[in-house]
Amino acid sequence: MSLTALAGYRFAEYQWSFEAERVVALNQAIGMPNRCNQPPPTLPYSADMDQDVVKQLFTLTGLEAHQLLHGEQHFHYHQPLQPGRVYRSSAHLSEVISKPRFSLLHKQTRLFAADGSLACEMLSLYVALPEPGVPSVGPAFEAQDSLLAQTATEISREQIRAFASASGDDNRVHLEPALAHKAGHPDVFAQGMLGMGLLGSLLPGSRLRRFGVRFLSPIALGDHPRLYQSGSTSRNLILANENNRIRIRGYAELD
Repeated sequence: MSLTALAGYRFAEYQWSFEAERVVALNQAIGMPNRCNQPPPTLPYSADMDQDVVKQLFTLTGLEAHQLLHGEQHFHYHQPLQPGRVYRSSAHLSEVISKPRFSLLHKQTRLFAADGSLACEMLSLYVALPEPGVPSVGPAFEAQDSLLAQTATEISREQIRAFASASGDDNRVHLEPALAHKAGHPDVFAQGMLGMGLLGSLLPGSRLRRFGVRFLSPIALGDHPRLYQSGSTSRNLILANENNRIRIRGYAELD
């Protein structure tokens, strides 16, 4: 079956909630224990993870874990998410674009509060790559007007596992070396959402309205992430490693 036939596919709606303990665990896994009581801006992504929406994509496409890559992630926040409250999720594949070597799957998810008001919109872009090539080393980064805002601890196997447990983002390619080898990696590598969470730690949650990233190269085991930002209400964000290779390029819009 051509993947373009999946355009318009609607996932079953579901109810989703989270507890304050999860916020703490997620922030600790990201490496930001000083923000334990503030939900990270990437938290809504866990709604899809908890309901195995991405795992359903593997079934729909017939691809294995190393053949479906997370290419971009975008959030539009309409109201803060609150622990203990129940949200309704509605997700569908809005577009599937076929290229010679790969396909791009656009998945849109909306979270609604109990009163029917829109809480958050998410757009996730996945790259369906039947024959993965050599992973990108990432473009070189020159700081220019971006300021080094923060450094993070070395990416470890333990952190990757902790993030998988806290977020639900437990794709086996991040946890099993043998599967990572199939995708051309020397070992497991961090979830892109872990890196997005690191960038999210630079942003004031109460003023954040939009936050998005493009995953340019894998965050390797042993990377020492450097977080850069520029701008004020509209910010440009970069996550690079210690060798100045860009892993993630992002943006944020604040009130």
